[in-house]
Amino acid sequence: MRSKLLISKIVFGGVVVVAIVLSISGFLTFKDNIEAMRRASQENISWSATQLERELTRFMDSLGTSRAGTASSTVDINQRFDVLWSRVAVFQRGAVGARLRAYDSEHVVERLFDELKRNEVAVVSIKSFDFTRMANIRAAFFPLSEQLNDLSLRITVGEEQKAAEIRAQMRSSANFALYASVLTVVMIMGALVYFVLEGRRFRKLADVNKALAEDFRNASEVKSRFLTMMSHELRTPMNGVLGLLALARANEDNEEQKDRLDQVDRSANRMLGMLTDILDFAALENTQFSPMEKPFFSNELLLALPELLGPVAIQAEARLHVAAEGTLPVMLCGDATRLRRTYALMITYFLETAGARDIGLKLAYENGVLQARIEVDYIGEGWSPDLLFGERNNSKDSFAVEALGPSVARVLVEKMGGTIALGSTADSKILLSVDVPATAMASKQLKLRLSLRSSPMEMVCKSSIAGLPIDFVDAESANQTEVILLETGIDDEASHVADIRAQSPLAQVFGIGRPKQPELFDFVVEMPLQAEQLRNRVLEVLR
Repeated sequence: MRSKLLISKIVFGGVVVVAIVLSISGFLTFKDNIEAMRRASQENISWSATQLERELTRFMDSLGTSRAGTASSTVDINQRFDVLWSRVAVFQRGAVGARLRAYDSEHVVERLFDELKRNEVAVVSIKSFDFTRMANIRAAFFPLSEQLNDLSLRITVGEEQKAAEIRAQMRSSANFALYASVLTVVMIMGALVYFVLEGRRFRKLADVNKALAEDFRNASEVKSRFLTMMSHELRTPMNGVLGLLALARANEDNEEQKDRLDQVDRSANRMLGMLTDILDFAALENTQFSPMEKPFFSNELLLALPELLGPVAIQAEARLHVAAEGTLPVMLCGDATRLRRTYALMITYFLETAGARDIGLKLAYENGVLQARIEVDYIGEGWSPDLLFGERNNSKDSFAVEALGPSVARVLVEKMGGTIALGSTADSKILLSVDVPATAMASKQLKLRLSLRSSPMEMVCKSSIAGLPIDFVDAESANQTEVILLETGIDDEASHVADIRAQSPLAQVFGIGRPKQPELFDFVVEMPLQAEQLRNRVLEVLR
């Protein structure tokens, strides 16, 4: 499939390149011919040579007329001489002169120019009825008249031949442009037909792939529903077993029987944990699964892990340490439940598999990432937590499944947009790094003061912002206060607000109720008290 797609791209690219080359070639050829025609029209030396011959004839006629005694002045002779001079001078330079010299093999124009220079003084100083000088000048130019006539004929014939050649070239270029255009159209049409056929084939393959994907999705959903159903069905009797075990242990006085019941209880709880993992695994394979983004206190996460994993650590005879490292924000936004579940699954895996004797979990926060570092000191050498990364032997002769807990933990981290990295410490302990994006909601506790007139109002306000990292302060801590909740509606409201702002210039004043002058307050919560509105505004200050 990929090779055919590559061939299609190469064919299309080749057609485009050939079409562009043909179009450019035809355009440049036609442009060159047009330019040649334009130059020929601008540099018509045939007409210029005829004009030169005509001016020489007029000059000689003016000399003949004056010599016959029909003119009383030499003004006409001098004027004709000047015009002839200018005509010859034009032919001595520029593109016109270059083309003329190509025809003038006998150097007629050059000799004419020499003759003009030689007779310049005689013409300028000629007098009326100076017939002898006029006759001499006319005799000097007379042989050149016939030679100029021959030159004009040669130029006329040569220019006609060049024009014929240019017309032939233009016909050839027009034919070339026509053939190139036709060939380009044919190639493009062929390419379009090819791609239409390929498009139909790809659409058929896409339909087949879509049907296969739909079948796979349906099968995955059926499997997930089966796992969910079986897990729920098994959890119900297992909870019943655990309940009966608890009753039996409470009423059993025999120590030996108690130990046996404890072993059964641990096994049953382990089985219940596996059923929970199966439920999580089924949920993770559901395409609609997405992490929940909710505010939570980092301290609650730190306290929950020892409480959750304490019994497992005691059973494995291992020490467990959970602590914050560096500056950990008071409140974060993320999926606290799945974070707690991820850390618990990983630590449980180490406790039950590695023979761990000491496990330390440190939580830190940096650049929008909640960083967990799990250090494991274990018994023995050469052990590696491969199942956390899904590594196993995939040879044909082996059959193995991933450990369910690590598999769930790994996918949970991926779903939350995090990463897992395996390393080691300087003292050869296993170091597992789990980085998950999280938004810091509050890096410290908010200093808040209540300035309310009744105890019930204080209770309502406190319940509205319960659970937030807030340190309630009194009037003596005015310089540290960040937010003040002030009950409105009193007579001297303006002066009261002014006094409060003077005592706490950096604090924001929130009005509770309906103030007479709302512009005096940074924020107003009207009565009846909108708890969600007040809570959201306090959260904005925390951020």
